Amino acid sequence: MGYRKQIYTEALSVLKARREQAEAVASAHKTQFAAKCPEALTIEREMAKTGLSAIRAVGAGKDAEAIIRDLAQYNLELQAKRAELLAQNGFPADYLQAPYTCKRCSDTGAVDGEPCDCYKALIRELALRELSSATPLKRCDFESFSLAVYADTPDENGLIPREEMEAIYEFCKGYAAQFDENSGSLFMYGKTGLGKTHLSLAIAAKVIEKGYGVIYGTAQNLLSTLEKEHFGRERDADTESLLLDCDLLILDDLGTEFSTGFTVAEIYNIVNTRGLRGKATIINSNLTLPELQAKYTDRVTSRILGSYSVLHFTGSDMRIQLR
Repeated sequence: MGYRKQIYTEALSVLKARREQAEAVASAHKTQFAAKCPEALTIEREMAKTGLSAIRAVGAGKDAEAIIRDLAQYNLELQAKRAELLAQNGFPADYLQAPYTCKRCSDTGAVDGEPCDCYKALIRELALRELSSATPLKRCDFESFSLAVYADTPDENGLIPREEMEAIYEFCKGYAAQFDENSGSLFMYGKTGLGKTHLSLAIAAKVIEKGYGVIYGTAQNLLSTLEKEHFGRERDADTESLLLDCDLLILDDLGTEFSTGFTVAEIYNIVNTRGLRGKATIINSNLTLPELQAKYTDRVTSRILGSYSVLHFTGSDMRIQLR
């Protein structure tokens, strides 16, 4: 998966807070139980001793197995006695257990050295939250995309915008539902305000739900970040590797960035490298196809137009229509 480093850091921080909270509750319960039943302290000390004795028994030679077996049996007897005291004093059986959010990994985020499902779910939740905050649109899902704002009469080219956009809408829904490691790339182009960003983010939300890593950003912001890192102003980040490796990259508003030799070279590197690695990319642009060819090198445009599914958005600015 290809999420920003901060996403993983935040997820681990959340897990740590959950773990510490659960263990603080367990500690408080032990104190309350001991205050009501002083014998509990004796049992806790004896159980701690069995653990230390087991460690010492490892180096005790041929009798180690028998010693450890006896200690295990003694420990079970102590646990049974503690459970009996809990019941006698009106406490639930699990009163002394830490109430971890995830019982499987005890809020560590890992099971047998592998990421726990709770950790993966948290990563997706944080990524989706970040994705939502990265756009001014409050709701970018398929359900909130309205076809009613598109004209149902032919335009100057003889096309009916609502019919054209309905086809694009259904295509995008299918793309999101069937997304996997082998999904192709999309190039969405058309005038501003026709729903390119909305449908891209609706796809992203579904893709994240499926467990894939998604990075969204405008061409201007992402290329500006790459330039700062390339010329040494932000040495601790490695945005380029994330852009090249994430499962789905959404490059929004291509053509609005300030064009330089560096930006054109980076766009080519992103498009070419991700294509060679079989990574899905969605590129949105307000440029027409002739404008795209005029702004970028043939190497860039040939790879986009030759290997991406091209979706032409038509109609009038839907944001104006909605207002």
